[in-house]
Amino acid sequence: FKILYSDQKDFSKEDRDAFVSVIHANIVSDMKIMIDACPSHTPIKNEDAANVVGGWGKNQKLGPDQLHVIEALWNDAGMVQTWQDRGDIQVQDALAYYMSDIARVCGVPSTFVPTNEDILHSRVRTSGVVQENFQIGEARFEMYDVGGQRNERRKWIHSFQNVTTVMFVAAVSEYNQVLYEDNGVNRQTEAVELFRQQLESEWFLTIPFILFLNKKDLFREKLPHIPFKVETGIEARNTDYTGKECDPSKDYSIEGNDEEFEEVYNDSCDYLQRLYESQAELPHIKEKRKGGIYTHFTNSTDTENVEKIMNSCKDIILQINLKAGGWFSE
Repeated sequence: FKILYSDQKDFSKEDRDAFVSVIHANIVSDMKIMIDACPSHTPIKNEDAANVVGGWGKNQKLGPDQLHVIEALWNDAGMVQTWQDRGDIQVQDALAYYMSDIARVCGVPSTFVPTNEDILHSRVRTSGVVQENFQIGEARFEMYDVGGQRNERRKWIHSFQNVTTVMFVAAVSEYNQVLYEDNGVNRQTEAVELFRQQLESEWFLTIPFILFLNKKDLFREKLPHIPFKVETGIEARNTDYTGKECDPSKDYSIEGNDEEFEEVYNDSCDYLQRLYESQAELPHIKEKRKGGIYTHFTNSTDTENVEKIMNSCKDIILQINLKAGGWFSE
C-alpha cells in the first residue's frame, strides 16, 4: 500500500537501510526455529553449521563471512525435508524467498540494498493499531492496521468508531498450519472463526467487508504436495470438501498450463470462498447483518495484482458510502 498509494510512492533510502536489519533478523530467527524443529522432524546432518547458526544472536548481521555456513545449513538434507514438513512449525514462508538469493542478501558481490520485493516479504509484527493515510485516485483513505494474533485483538475496540469498510486478510496457504499461540488449532479454522466473530460484531453489522484471501501464490505451490483435505486424525481439515484433489504420485505444473492442476486450484478456491462467505448466512448473523462481502484472491507481494483489486475496491467503498449518505439508492 505504501508503494502504491502513500504520498512518497516508494520507500526512502532511510527506510531501505532500516529494513536490512529487519530482513537479516527474519532470516536468522527463522533458521534458528528450523534448527530447533529438525530433531522432531528430520535431523540435520551438518551439525557444525547448525551449531554456528544456532549460536547467532537476534541482531546478527549477515555478510560474506556468514554466507557459506547459512547456505550449507539450508541445503542440508534434514533441513530440506523439515522445511517440506513445516505445517506445525512457526516459521515464515518468506525464508525460502530470501534463501533463493542469499548471496545478494549477504552483500555478495555488493552491499545489500533491499528491493521493494525484499521489503514486501519481510515480517514486522503489527502490535496495537497502526494508522496510515492513502490516496487512491481522487479519494483519500484512512486505514487502521490491527494485529491478528489473539493477544492483539483486545486492542482493536477503540478503532471501531466511524469505520466505513473492513478489510479482512486471511492467508489461504495456511490450511495445514497451526497457531503460534496454540499448536492444537488450525490457522484456517481460526481465521474463519475470527471472520465470523467480526461479521456479527455490533460495530460492523451495517459495514461492508472486503475479504482478501491472500497468499494465493504460496497456496498454488503447496497444493501438489500437501493435501487440502484430510478426513481423519489430528490433522483433519476441510473434511466436507468435494472438489478435485491432487494425486500425490503425479507431478503438476503450477504455471497455469496444467488443466488438471488448475481444476484442483479453482475447486479449492471456490470452497474457501464459500467457507468464508457462508458465515454471513448463519441464521443468527443473517437476520442482523446489512453489510455485504466482496471477496478477492490476492498475492500481497504482487503490487500489480493489489493495485487492480484496490481500484475496484475503491469504487465499491465510494458507492457504499454515497448510498449511506443518501446520494443514491439501488
